[in-house]
Amino acid sequence: MIKADGLKKSFFLEGQEIPVLKGIDFRIEPGERIAICGESGAGKSTLLHIIGALDKPTGGRITYGGEDIFTRSEADLAHWRNASIGFVFQFHHLLPEFSALENVMAPPLIGGVPHREARRQALDLLERVGLKNRLKHKPGQLSGGEQQRVALARALVMRPKAVLADEPTGNLDDATSLEIIDLLLECNRQFNTTLLLVTHSRRLAAYMDRTLYISSGHLQETRSAEPDR
Repeated sequence: MIKADGLKKSFFLEGQEIPVLKGIDFRIEPGERIAICGESGAGKSTLLHIIGALDKPTGGRITYGGEDIFTRSEADLAHWRNASIGFVFQFHHLLPEFSALENVMAPPLIGGVPHREARRQALDLLERVGLKNRLKHKPGQLSGGEQQRVALARALVMRPKAVLADEPTGNLDDATSLEIIDLLLECNRQFNTTLLLVTHSRRLAAYMDRTLYISSGHLQETRSAEPDR
């Protein structure tokens, strides 16, 4: 489903090139659960952003189903990203003036889904993540775990091909982290959605099928075994 060939990414500071990714290759099948790990500054989030078409590589290519997504126009790429990729970030990035329901309705409304259908889809996901009674609450009225549940519902509302999560439990306590992990795994099983997550947590990475470890701009791979609770 997702394939990278010789993927490179450099940043430029005062005319000096700073290489972060130095020729990365991988293949990810539909429905796989992948952890991306490495030291701080290794390029984990950079790789995730490229996979999610939030940033472009400076070399190599990444394809979805054989298509190089970066050959699309910016407008077409934005439409594809909204329909095909769900994002869950460490700091939620919810719209503070919108309710939980309105935050989850945003992607389908942007994608042209009629209001009634967008509302139905959002209600279904919020109920699945246990927030049926918090629909009208704004992010500031929700706990950190509840905000992350809203973010997860928003990521899934378009039934994306892949969900990309960047440190999704980084700001949560252990008990809430386990709840979010369970929700991510349940959604992966129910919707056969490919799951890629960046994490510093070995415990979280152990729930994935594979771990891609970035070091010095290159990639190593290990297989995971689901841990005991």
